[in-house]
Amino acid sequence: MTTPYMPVSAPVSRAEIDAALMSFPYEQWVVMPTAAAQVRRLGLPRESLTTVIRTGRRRGVLLTKKEPDLRHCYVMRVADNPYRRAPATV
Repeated sequence: MTTPYMPVSAPVSRAEIDAALMSFPYEQWVVMPTAAAQVRRLGLPRESLTTVIRTGRRRGVLLTKKEPDLRHCYVMRVADNPYRRAPATV
């Protein structure tokens, strides 16, 4: 059985991910190619966009949506810092 080729992305530091997350406009949907260009402008490889998006979603900083009819994917930053605080416990 063969496995599909999956490119291995270069390791990205936490500071680089934070900078990439904060480079997305606040509460504005951005098309993924534009998001990839912003990540490249920061000096990160294009392949690191997946890491940035996944990390942002896990932290609750980014939302994503897909429009299958138009074949577009969007990302939006919904937090004003790269980390969401944990909800207060009683």
